[in-house]
Amino acid sequence: MEKANAIRGLARPRADAPGHPSPTLPPGAKPAAPAATSRLILLHQRLAAGQPVTAAALASGLEMSPRTMKRDIERLRDTHHAPIAWDATLKTYRYTAPFDLLTGLRLDADETIALVLAAGTFAAWGDSPLGRSLTAALTKIARFAGQAVSLPASELRAVLHQPETDDRENRHFARLLDDIVAHREITLTYQKPEAPRPERRTVRPLHLAHLEHRWMLVAEDPSRAGWRNFLLSRIEAIAPTGNVFAPPPPARLRAYLAGSLGRFTGTADHTVRLRFTATAARYVRERPWHASQTISDLPDGVIEVTLRLNNLIDVQRRILANGHHIAVLAPPELRASIATEIALLTRTYAPEIASL
Repeated sequence: MEKANAIRGLARPRADAPGHPSPTLPPGAKPAAPAATSRLILLHQRLAAGQPVTAAALASGLEMSPRTMKRDIERLRDTHHAPIAWDATLKTYRYTAPFDLLTGLRLDADETIALVLAAGTFAAWGDSPLGRSLTAALTKIARFAGQAVSLPASELRAVLHQPETDDRENRHFARLLDDIVAHREITLTYQKPEAPRPERRTVRPLHLAHLEHRWMLVAEDPSRAGWRNFLLSRIEAIAPTGNVFAPPPPARLRAYLAGSLGRFTGTADHTVRLRFTATAARYVRERPWHASQTISDLPDGVIEVTLRLNNLIDVQRRILANGHHIAVLAPPELRASIATEIALLTRTYAPEIASL
């Protein structure tokens, strides 16, 4: 009987009747029909605030049918167990007890911080389809952040530093991600640093990897019968070929990247042994160089580190960056390459070396 009375009562008030205001909208804005979950949240917010609620008023403000709004009220009451009752005296629905619809949706402090950082990243994708979708999703989530921490998201942005991203990477990120998911073959206009002009490469995009603070596309290049890595910042244009392809097994991709220390990838299997001084040892313990890393302790805080890598380019650069704090023990070709580089440096800095 109560349910029947409630439904009859919904049809009586007019949207413009006193005491039954429509949801507030910006001046001149035309309301869009929100999704079912968004309507439930709006309905809950009005009930929790003690505002008048009728299906007719909500339907008019949201440009929905009263029947749809009736179903939303019933869903909130029957599915989410909201304590809703029809108040015949006030001619409105109301909560008969405190009710928190969003208990399971609150974010803890760590999640809120991650949300703020992610919002900054996704915003850089601009008006790409994926960028718009991610921004919309984050906007929906953000409304719950303030219930978890006392520091608002706007203030979190002021106390967190997020490195600037390269616009040349951002302009292609969402498009490439979409092509990877859809298994679409594409043609890249790609500029190598040493090349006088860009080249066109038709590839099958497989994976996006963030290595050494730069985004890289892993793609199959049929013309070269293998996989290649492309820095997003060097991609000038992307065009579809209209073809699709079958992606390789995920295990193959993991194996391809497993032996990489940075953004270079090879097919060899190198066992690299390095000796670190006590000064450098604490840093390599704190932040391991590679997943394959093993450490052997030596006297006086010195350590020996063993790595299994598929190329020697990235590890050589990192060794040189650490100067005399690292000695190469193996393989011989890496030690020889380091020695050659040191010899060239000695020529460059010969006057300063002579004065030591």
